Amino acid sequence: MTYLIVTDTLIDNLESLDLDLQYQKVSKDNLNLNEQSSLFEDSFYKFINDAYFTYKNLQDHEYDFSLKYIFQIKKSNLQKFQDIENLTIVHNTSKLKEKFPWDLSNIIFSKNKNLDSELLLYFSDRESNFRGFFNFFTKEIFRLKLLISDDMDNISLILNEKKDYKYEKAESLLKKLDENNIDDAIKLVYKLEEKMLKSVYNQENSKRFIIAIKQKLQV
Repeated sequence: MTYLIVTDTLIDNLESLDLDLQYQKVSKDNLNLNEQSSLFEDSFYKFINDAYFTYKNLQDHEYDFSLKYIFQIKKSNLQKFQDIENLTIVHNTSKLKEKFPWDLSNIIFSKNKNLDSELLLYFSDRESNFRGFFNFFTKEIFRLKLLISDDMDNISLILNEKKDYKYEKAESLLKKLDENNIDDAIKLVYKLEEKMLKSVYNQENSKRFIIAIKQKLQV
């Protein structure tokens, strides 16, 4: 029996759906639907937590719906599955928490916090979401660089912004960050910006950028 989770945004676990299922998370990159042997014990479902699927995706792999998989789909693709047997459809009705660029930025700068998979997917899946984060973070990292050699009053005038919590955060980070790490982060910013100017948006590049930036800056 296959389960389909109809959801507006990818979910990382099934706790909010109250499904009495034993499952293991599987990345789409590690998934081979042509394999008929189970990746885990037969009692476990395989939940793909990092990607949406469509009917065509599964059809192309000649997927057998009697297998124990849990896929996530968008509502717009639901109708294609209406005549499939061995299928249970579950709607994710939980209220979505709004995500902000500073949520991800705060995790990046903290060695005590691991990257949240939902935030990582949200800010890398769509170009508009990533650019919102990228613009916020770029200004944040350049603020840190400028504050190394200039005073707060002057920098706030240059950047045309108030001296508020952003500067309190910057001062706190500068007590812990090495200038070389800030420079390395700026190099990564320029490198990705150059890629985005030369080619179409690439989700994997954005995801790798976020992971690499955290490795450079977590304090």
